[in-house]
Amino acid sequence: MSKIGYMQFTLLEKTFVSLRNTNFRLFFTGQSISLLGFWVQQTALSWLIYDLTGSRFLLGFIAALNTFPLLFLSALGGVLADRYPKRIILIGTQLLAMIIAFILAFLAYFNLLEIWHIMLIAVISGIIFAVDLPTKQAFMVDMVGKDDLNNAIALNSSIVNAARMIGPAIAGALMVKFNMGICFLSNALAIAPILVVLASIRLVGAEACQTSESIMHSFMNGFSYVQKNKIILHLLLLMMIMGLFGSAYTILLPAIAKDLLMQQEKGYAMMVSFNGIGSLFGALFVAYLGNSKKRNYFVYIGLLIFCISIILLALTKSYHLGLILLPLTGFGIVTYFSTTNTIIQSGIEDEYRGRVMGISTLVFGGMIPIGNLLTGLSAQYFGLCETLIGFSVICIFFSLILTLIFKKNQIVKN
Repeated sequence: MSKIGYMQFTLLEKTFVSLRNTNFRLFFTGQSISLLGFWVQQTALSWLIYDLTGSRFLLGFIAALNTFPLLFLSALGGVLADRYPKRIILIGTQLLAMIIAFILAFLAYFNLLEIWHIMLIAVISGIIFAVDLPTKQAFMVDMVGKDDLNNAIALNSSIVNAARMIGPAIAGALMVKFNMGICFLSNALAIAPILVVLASIRLVGAEACQTSESIMHSFMNGFSYVQKNKIILHLLLLMMIMGLFGSAYTILLPAIAKDLLMQQEKGYAMMVSFNGIGSLFGALFVAYLGNSKKRNYFVYIGLLIFCISIILLALTKSYHLGLILLPLTGFGIVTYFSTTNTIIQSGIEDEYRGRVMGISTLVFGGMIPIGNLLTGLSAQYFGLCETLIGFSVICIFFSLILTLIFKKNQIVKN
């Protein structure tokens, strides 16, 4: 084997090292199919909402209905993950998601779907997601153990971003050739593989910590644990800032395309794709870093790449330069979040894993609807460029402040 060939093999082997684990290989396959179905359904549902109502407000409102349960229930979902077998919880949440998809397919096929149905389903789906997400994150160590945990988390992030790129294209083809109902039906069927995987994998870690303490006491102990762990507290506070001021740029992408770069639908779709490509490479890069100590620096490097790219995007008038900046934006934000998640997961005691991931979901996911509202109001009253630049500067400023508060960058030191 040539030296270049050997280096390429080593690079691939290091990036995908957790796939040597049979459990994760099965999960990776099942999750990939499930996520494709999810994005097919989400794309079709968004189009259907606008087709039924013609209301941009309802697009945002229903998205908020879907995410608000994260604010109230994700921490409780983490408590459940620490008290009960995670595998059983995940099988339950996936079965409920499958039932909802079948109901949507039935209503759409017979032209019975009304906007109140979609609102109700958005709330129910949000409740399911608030339990499913922290449980799935905490379940990762039970599948792969701690040696391959960081790589597995990053690879899981990579398939999320890959599905977000590919799923909408599949949805578009299905909507043109068939109808909305087939998109919802495809999601229901796509959940089946992950159910089979969850039922068949052999776990390497304990599924739940047996405890006699009350749910409320367990709930409060999770927050107490985070408060005492300064590194995790630092990362979660920074994640809260990013949820409020960093992640909402995605809702302004249509306005960036149309008002700043003078593009129509085709140009906007290209921008979304280029952003997704950068996100995918960011996740694969963190997977390559694995357990390397160097990964800790990329909490800040990823955040800076993201914020500086957003500032430059706000200042440019060139579509082609925008297409260069958007992959950097996607790379930066996913590198930041994936690295943050791996550091948090690496520093948690197993008995608190579910609760900490629930609090993490609460901190970030709960801030997204608030951040979306702040973004919309700011863009409306202060301007698009001013919002993009101002919010990016806020993220950089608070990252510096938090680093000073928590004693000179102890994340990098650790």
